[in-house]
Amino acid sequence: MTASASSNSNKILCGVVGDPIAHSLSPKIHAAFGKQFNLDLAYHKYQVSSDNFSHFVMDFFAQGGRGLNVTLPHKAAACKIAKNVSEDAKLCQSVNTLWRDRLGMICGDSTDGAGFLLDLERLQFSIHKKNILVVGAGGAAKSIIYSLLIQDANLSVQNRTLEKIIQLQNIFSKVGKISAFETEQPIFDGIICALSEFNQPLYEKVISSLKKDAFVYDLNYAGRAQQTLNYFKQQGFSRISDGYGMLCGQAAKSFEIWHGVLPEVECRA
Repeated sequence: MTASASSNSNKILCGVVGDPIAHSLSPKIHAAFGKQFNLDLAYHKYQVSSDNFSHFVMDFFAQGGRGLNVTLPHKAAACKIAKNVSEDAKLCQSVNTLWRDRLGMICGDSTDGAGFLLDLERLQFSIHKKNILVVGAGGAAKSIIYSLLIQDANLSVQNRTLEKIIQLQNIFSKVGKISAFETEQPIFDGIICALSEFNQPLYEKVISSLKKDAFVYDLNYAGRAQQTLNYFKQQGFSRISDGYGMLCGQAAKSFEIWHGVLPEVECRA
């Protein structure tokens, strides 16, 4: 699918690109944001293969597009396309927001971490100088580790393999310290679940290291987070949340980059 502004010549053209993309809630979220400021937006979903991604991005902006959100599997490719990339996006090699500056240069940023912090603030899940455990060391973990470190969290990571934790330690060595989870680690104030799917054996290894009132936050949302959140509920934890608020938060930060205003974020309970 190619980007086209012709049928929306009077609208501000934005969109989200990925493969697959049918499941995306971004158009609904951005439409709600646009109403707050009476902006006439045309925000579309674009399913684009990896082979066509670069051409699509250039075509989108050549036709007057204002901004693009980028989701899987294109975040790394977006980082390479952008000529001006934020520090955290460079470290993660992941861009979820593209736009053009006044000189026409394509710029890239990752708003995932900022959206994550917005949601933790909304939930009153404190991380500043707290002992925080991240379970998982893949792309999802990478997108929020920078934000945890700049908030001075005492960060530990648990993963199936030590190799990926070492990779994270190397990537973020200039930002802060990441420890590999061990049984003698301090009791944790919160746990961030950054796995793509529920993994009870991995959670069983760490649950005794959590404070009784520790918060539990799954980066997944809706049905994909249900098993994890149910497990922690059954273990007696009550301060829990899925990542829907992070989804809204990262969308709000993208919206701010493109339109110069930060919308109010309303999240379902």
